[in-house]
Amino acid sequence: MTTTRRLIAGPRGRTASRSVLGGILAVVLALPSQARADDRTRLHAEVDPLPFATRGYGGQLGIRPPALRGVRIAVASFSLNVPDLVAQVGGNDGFHLQVRPSAAVYVLYYFKPGGRDGFAVGGAMRYLRLRYEHDDVPGQHADASEVSPEAIVGYQWHPFRNGFYLQPWLGLSATLAHDGEAVVGDRDFDALPIQPFFTVNVGWEQAL
Repeated sequence: MTTTRRLIAGPRGRTASRSVLGGILAVVLALPSQARADDRTRLHAEVDPLPFATRGYGGQLGIRPPALRGVRIAVASFSLNVPDLVAQVGGNDGFHLQVRPSAAVYVLYYFKPGGRDGFAVGGAMRYLRLRYEHDDVPGQHADASEVSPEAIVGYQWHPFRNGFYLQPWLGLSATLAHDGEAVVGDRDFDALPIQPFFTVNVGWEQAL
């Protein structure tokens, strides 16, 4: 069963979204404005192993031009089956949550020039296509979509002297707009106002 009534995030969701957006803006305003030591454009390709472990996928492509002084812009596509231990937090026992093929735009600022280890901060705007199922209502589901900003902090580590890197990162997101109802039969899914996410991406960065 799929519902299609359009919903905009309620007061709690709007407050959480403003908090996330405010955090991203504060980070952007605090970034140093001096010229960067890295004067070469860098391209990157990155995968997230976590979605693959849940029979999904996750990858992104991006660019880090010298004119943006340490800022990297990327586009991503991903899908995953959210582990039940995570999906059922907050009283959502019996629910199963799937993120169907979705997309995001990431903007991260790196404190160190390309090819060097260091922290990164920034944010993302995500478009998520969600599917909800519940043990008590077999054979039925509810589909919804949402737009959500995400504040991000990460660390890029280059274990070898080449373009390979690992990037663990933590994201905090909130729903800005929601289309559809997270209701399966008479069961309502109650999402957390602030939703954490952690993973370790694997990537390759190439200087041009």
